[in-house]
Amino acid sequence: MDLERISSDMKKYIVNRKILLPLMCLLLFLNSCVSSIFEYTGEYPELFTVAVSSILGARGYESVGRTYDPARIEVLEEDDFGRVLFSYWENTIESHITGYSYIIMQKTNGGYVYYYPYYNFIFRDFPDNDIELFKSTNSWNQEMSDDSAFEGVKISRNKETGPIPWSHLFDTYYKIFPYSKLERRHVATTVEFLRADSYGRTIYFTSGFKDDGTEIYIAILFKSDHGFDIESGVLEITDPSNYQTELRLFMEANGWNTPP
Repeated sequence: MDLERISSDMKKYIVNRKILLPLMCLLLFLNSCVSSIFEYTGEYPELFTVAVSSILGARGYESVGRTYDPARIEVLEEDDFGRVLFSYWENTIESHITGYSYIIMQKTNGGYVYYYPYYNFIFRDFPDNDIELFKSTNSWNQEMSDDSAFEGVKISRNKETGPIPWSHLFDTYYKIFPYSKLERRHVATTVEFLRADSYGRTIYFTSGFKDDGTEIYIAILFKSDHGFDIESGVLEITDPSNYQTELRLFMEANGWNTPP
């Protein structure tokens, strides 16, 4: 028996295993966070940016199995002052609360896109009179408001991952769902960044299960220093198709866009 050859083979196996295992874990993690590396290749990056920074859980792509395609965006109407009404649709196998929606962009300027916060989108199954009310709420065909009334986000073809480290996001998830048995790589598939305010506060979306097995959708608000308060920083979405007002009240209660 060639003990020297066997010993050499064993060393190679151990070294390769040490290299391959972390690499496999990294690939699994990157796959779970595909929305952060998926590049939108369509013709409307400004509308893409509005959608993924407005709708909780929006990922910016469609997925069936391991195939990823850009979310579907269609311009429906433009008013006399440059506002754009468009439809947005993404269909993914993961749990999320996005679907077919109408969204209004106010304008673009200097590489940024501007829109009214909270009420710049509505979900599917809306009657015609709701669409007219929606357009009126977004000042359709009226003189453009001062920029201070808008939310401004830098135009990008990639959905932002947000500034909170993943280790902190995982710890926060397990505080909200202390009974969860999900591994971190699976938790990563449920967490999506929404946007940040001018002072560093951030909003994230996630979903999980109560101890009775009921799935719930959650908005999480982190403070400017990345701090998290489980008493005031968590919002359970009661109606996934109509949460705009409760999200606004939640963000305002946490001082959104006010000095810390």
